[in-house]
Amino acid sequence: MSLDDIIAEIQKITGYTREQIMERIKRKQEELSNLVSIEGAAYLVAAEYGLDLFEKRKRRLQIKNIVPGLRNITFLGRIFRISPITEFKRRDGEDGKVVNLFIGDETGYVKLPLWNDQVRFVEEGKIRVGDCVQICNARSKQDDYGRIEISLGKYGSIHKVEVDLPSVEELEEKFMKKVYERRFIEDLSFGNYEIRGNIVHVFRGNMFYNVCPICKSTLPKEKDVCPEHGEVNPEHEVVLTTIVDDGTGNIRAVFFRDLVEKLTGLKKEELEAMNEEERYKLIRKKILGKEFVLRGRVKKNKIFKRIEFIVSEVMPLNIIEESKKLAGILGV
Repeated sequence: MSLDDIIAEIQKITGYTREQIMERIKRKQEELSNLVSIEGAAYLVAAEYGLDLFEKRKRRLQIKNIVPGLRNITFLGRIFRISPITEFKRRDGEDGKVVNLFIGDETGYVKLPLWNDQVRFVEEGKIRVGDCVQICNARSKQDDYGRIEISLGKYGSIHKVEVDLPSVEELEEKFMKKVYERRFIEDLSFGNYEIRGNIVHVFRGNMFYNVCPICKSTLPKEKDVCPEHGEVNPEHEVVLTTIVDDGTGNIRAVFFRDLVEKLTGLKKEELEAMNEEERYKLIRKKILGKEFVLRGRVKKNKIFKRIEFIVSEVMPLNIIEESKKLAGILGV
């Protein structure tokens, strides 16, 4: 269904002008940080007025038009990646399992976690990388990285089908190849980015934490319960949290083991052998006020309810390359 068709359907039940509806659609797109297409935003606005336009569509639902908050959606896609199966402890003390399917078409991709008994579809080889599948009666939401995540819930299902879709290689190349776009901090949104900035603050405190083995989120000190995955068997990590500022804004930047060592020039064992105050003073001396180029992803921290930059690469400053990139950002 085209944008014009969607607007026409909304006009039928609201009596609003095209301009009024377009304004509402654009506001919805802005509310979602422009992470959905204009058509996807239009579907969401239609749903707010009680219209289920997916039922009216004669052609299949394209993945680019799946927006957060939809229910009873049905779509087709090819499985182009399956994560390793992760085992963990549930809140009730029982063992749990999760595996993520990445499903795409020519327009976009979604992540579909399979939990516990659902994991058998992968374990028994009922679904494999390369299979084309139909997902029925599913729900959609936005994950911590701004991506669309699909849940089968109680009534959803997955079926293998024969349909013409891009190959695994095409989908991998299009959607999973990491491209780090250079951005100013004030312009960051969910996704993978490269930033350049000065470390203006190092957080004091213990650097050694238990983290969720599934999503790597820091666990609360009092118990090993992940906000997303429940009770888990934690992994012990060294984590350094800083504030990075580039003149347009600042953001919490989080470094994990190898990157802490690269950033500070100190091994984990050396850091662990120091007392907290000694460690804090030494790290401040080594990195405070220094400028770095960082690559990583912007995600939402569920405990602190704010976005942060999870660093995946620390690079030395190359003045010549920086001049070229800055000229590109500014359009010079």
